[in-house]
Amino acid sequence: MKVEDLDISDKAKNVIRSDGIEELYPPQEKGVDDVLSGNNCVFAYPTASGKSLLAYLGIIKRVLDEGGKALYIVPLRALASEKLDDLKKFEELGMNVGISMGNYDNPDPSLRDYDVIIATSEKADSLLRHNVDWLSQLNCVIADEVHLVNDRERGATLEVTLSKMKQANPAAQIIALSATIRNSDMIANWLDAKHHKSDWRPVELKKGVFNKNKIKYADGEEKKLEPKSGAVSTLADPTLEGGDQCLVFVRSRKSTRSVSKEMTSTVEEHLSEDEEEGLKEVADEIESRSNTSVGKNLAEMIRSGTAFHNAGLNNFQRKKIEEAFRDRLIKFITATPTLAAGINMPARKVIVRDCKRYDALLGYNAPIPVMEIQQMLGRAGRPGYDDLGEAILVAKKRRQVNELYDEYLLGQSEAIVSRMATEPALRTHLLSLIATEHCAFEEEIYNFMEQTFYSQQSEIWSIEERVRKTLEMLKEEELVREDDCLEATRFGKRVSDLYIDPLSAVKIRNAVKSGKMGLDISYLHTICLTPNMYNLFASKTELQKYKKKAESLRADLFEDFPHDRGELEEYLRAFKTALLLQDWIEEVPEDEIADKFGIGPGDIYNKVETADWLLHASAEIAKMFNKQKEAKLTELTERVKHGVKENLFELVELDRVGRVRARSLYRAGYETIEEVREASPEELRELPGIGTKLAERLSEKEFSEENKIKEKKKESSSGQASLVDF
Repeated sequence: MKVEDLDISDKAKNVIRSDGIEELYPPQEKGVDDVLSGNNCVFAYPTASGKSLLAYLGIIKRVLDEGGKALYIVPLRALASEKLDDLKKFEELGMNVGISMGNYDNPDPSLRDYDVIIATSEKADSLLRHNVDWLSQLNCVIADEVHLVNDRERGATLEVTLSKMKQANPAAQIIALSATIRNSDMIANWLDAKHHKSDWRPVELKKGVFNKNKIKYADGEEKKLEPKSGAVSTLADPTLEGGDQCLVFVRSRKSTRSVSKEMTSTVEEHLSEDEEEGLKEVADEIESRSNTSVGKNLAEMIRSGTAFHNAGLNNFQRKKIEEAFRDRLIKFITATPTLAAGINMPARKVIVRDCKRYDALLGYNAPIPVMEIQQMLGRAGRPGYDDLGEAILVAKKRRQVNELYDEYLLGQSEAIVSRMATEPALRTHLLSLIATEHCAFEEEIYNFMEQTFYSQQSEIWSIEERVRKTLEMLKEEELVREDDCLEATRFGKRVSDLYIDPLSAVKIRNAVKSGKMGLDISYLHTICLTPNMYNLFASKTELQKYKKKAESLRADLFEDFPHDRGELEEYLRAFKTALLLQDWIEEVPEDEIADKFGIGPGDIYNKVETADWLLHASAEIAKMFNKQKEAKLTELTERVKHGVKENLFELVELDRVGRVRARSLYRAGYETIEEVREASPEELRELPGIGTKLAERLSEKEFSEENKIKEKKKESSSGQASLVDF
């Protein structure tokens, strides 16, 4: 089917054609009638087979032709930004597109002005909890990467959000996009949707297993390669010589750096002068906005045409790498498996060096699930550029060749399972159901559970005992009460709106009600002890060091040392994370923090962002139980948000001024916004980190301070590029 024949406006067709799309792929053609007719749909298609276009067509039809609203739910913030870029193309048709991430305690009234809202599943769930008025106008809901209901940490949130949407707005069309999983038909049954499944790809995928300089392909062909310095080099060299790109998946961050560094001289040989110039520009930009060894090492590799991509990088670094790879400047990237989850960055050849990774719950290196490996392999082959994509697994030993071949090349992906029955999911979502008056009786909870994916796999009676135990916990902790019916207490309602785990709220409440006033580290340690904080790893040697330090502060900490060995280890890991946050608010330079704790700038940002959220929640809980501590927690929230001491609170409100530039201004004698405004650009540009352009902007009299602060807030809400950009 040609785009010209679609039942949408000519203007919409022109926007689609402007992307070079003239004809639908076969799987798109099979599903498009259901989409345009308004049927619920599940599309279980491989990577790059056109699922997103089907979602966009649903949005165009529902929003532009029928005058409704669409909600696009994504699992990752990076994916949200990518979808925003895609959907912005349709704004010329009169469709306003907005994005909402983070700040779960804010119903964000401005969202009612948008026709399409892109949000993470957590943000979508929080909007439901706040009962925002525009939800009733939704007539299209997109669930991207819906197979992630299987995720141990976040899957239940997506499941509950879609289940609530079905109940609250049954007329809204749901379009769910999935990887090719074994039981996608069960998702379709759950969502009352038409099931579309296909293995078709726009680029042929040639898969194989490599060992001892030989590839055994899935079609039976075998190929001998000229040996190089290692498996990755042997596999990558022929591709790089042909002017193509390689994407290599390895199990750890450390490996991403070491493998990428090993390949620099090889990749450098194949770069043109124009490519070298383009890479230098990217590297210089990254280096100019980085104060850490991670950023400097990354920039050095990029100049040679290689890069590494992992969660330790900040948003700006990741974005620049992805852009340079898509522009075909970077030729070789190493990544941890997280890159495979939704980011559009295909390569001519994909190499999966490690088919195992460390599993913290199991405590050892475990095989990566088939579904994840298949997503990695699916990144091979760029539509419009390649007629073939090559995806190779590396077998460390000869006996592993057949194992990997059978498991990953010939085997089916795992069936996904509901995570609703886990303890954290039950206590969080049961409180939400009661607090939003969705369920007032135990029987109504079971009726709601009948609407979830869980009911597709288990009888509801099997969860009844866990539900009762969870309700007892919520009642004991005074989050819920039961007289004639179940209802949230004032505390319970606030906890639900704050979007924190009820167990986190209990720990915070106990600290707030404690007779101790506490130090900064006391509050930081408390939030790090909550289930909502993912704490830093600590070795046995480190645990001893942090135990000694914690013992010296024992009288000031709100929670005493636990006796259980496992609980003590978690207690000390929380203490280590709290010390990182303390360094942050004391304005310790980012590179020093990164080196001291053995982490990257992205890790610092993640910990700071979570701490900001939990401290805000703590201040709100303190309003109910201890007004004196509320002031302390409010101040601490601001310090963590900006990474500063109290005397910089005013200066960090300025546009493009963060912790580093604010301290630079303060040291030069500019202590208030007014003093900065009165300074001349010539005076300001001499200060470290300011520069000519910013100096002119800061001292610009006609650009009102109100606008500068407004610009700053707008910038931070769209996702800070780096903690030390400013």
